[in-house]
Amino acid sequence: MWFNPVSNALIVVGLAVYIGLDFIPFSWGEETAANSRTARMVFVARLFVIFYIIMAAVLLFAGFNILQRRAEGVATNAHDGLIQTEIAVQYLLEGKNPYTEDYINTPMADFAGQEPPLTDAPLYHNAYLPFLFIGSIPFYLLSQATLGWYDQRFVYLLAYGIILLVLPLLVEKPHQKLAMLIAFGLNFLFVYYMADGRNDIMIMLWLVLALVLLKQGHVGASALVIGLAMVTKHQAWFFLPFYFLYLLPKRPNFSDLRTLVVRTWPLFVVTAVILVPFLVWDGTAFVDDTVFYLIGTGESSFPMKGWGFSTLLLAFKLVPSPEAAFPFWIVELVFGLPVLLWLLRRQWLDNNLQNLITGFALFSFVFQFFSRFFSDNYFVFILQLLVIAYFAQPVRFYQTDSPLLEPVGLKNE
Repeated sequence: MWFNPVSNALIVVGLAVYIGLDFIPFSWGEETAANSRTARMVFVARLFVIFYIIMAAVLLFAGFNILQRRAEGVATNAHDGLIQTEIAVQYLLEGKNPYTEDYINTPMADFAGQEPPLTDAPLYHNAYLPFLFIGSIPFYLLSQATLGWYDQRFVYLLAYGIILLVLPLLVEKPHQKLAMLIAFGLNFLFVYYMADGRNDIMIMLWLVLALVLLKQGHVGASALVIGLAMVTKHQAWFFLPFYFLYLLPKRPNFSDLRTLVVRTWPLFVVTAVILVPFLVWDGTAFVDDTVFYLIGTGESSFPMKGWGFSTLLLAFKLVPSPEAAFPFWIVELVFGLPVLLWLLRRQWLDNNLQNLITGFALFSFVFQFFSRFFSDNYFVFILQLLVIAYFAQPVRFYQTDSPLLEPVGLKNE
């Protein structure tokens, strides 16, 4: 916020009000405090201050980048993934396949790059899954009709606001709701990457919504949202084993497995409805862009980069170049599979929502650390998941280990 002293001064006023409210006498620690009129008024006031500060910081930061981009050009002040997503939206509206087309004669070609190693491989590959740009089409059309121009960060800012509104539903006590909003909402790096145009916010939106729906027992709705996450970004697929395990009783039988499939059918339908058309349209291009390009087995490979194992290989000259072939999938299995089994066992022993989130976060970290690239924003995304896990209530889908009793989640089915 250094570029705007006026907004800084207003935020300082907000912080002063927030701290001043602490001198109103009542105890946060007592369960009964939440029932007092004073406690409710202070909670609402603090909630307002938190939202004000978070949205001021986020909107002004992202808004500054958006306006700078408008002034300096489409290929500036934005992540290349944001630029490519906007072009993919335009391709779809023109009836073109974003995975078949290249991006040579687009603003992507003018992108100067943000971090080494610089490569032109993204001009020939779109690594993002299709709902990222399919879901953006309504916002693109609305923005073009009203403003005459579009920035993908409009969608990301909306997603951020929705997350902040529903995130407190995962927490029980008022002071913990406030603490989680502060820890999550004012994580500078997460805000920075979103303002830059990274799309982690979209998978975070679907995951938070799914967790809230799971907590409230809406299995079918949570499955639909997880399906949307799976066709938005690859990382959501790591969520599946922990998600399905959460919905199983302590001693499952074949009937329980069949019931699980029936309850989660929207997940399979949504995934198929979004992915199958692209497989039919040009399956070779789709699989090459979204799978082979990323794991390094295609004609061209995503370069090794980030904060992970591949960077260490490059630093110690164990591979000749960032584009070189290397069997990362073997290393991922060697380290990832034992960790996955351990985390699933850990969740099985205490099958609650906290352990589901923690398991997903830690497995994502291990698997991605040993991949071709472990970007800085991936690491911050995992930290945000751990913040949510720390504050979330340890809700269980089944109230008891007995498979004869109804799960708590079915009360809202």
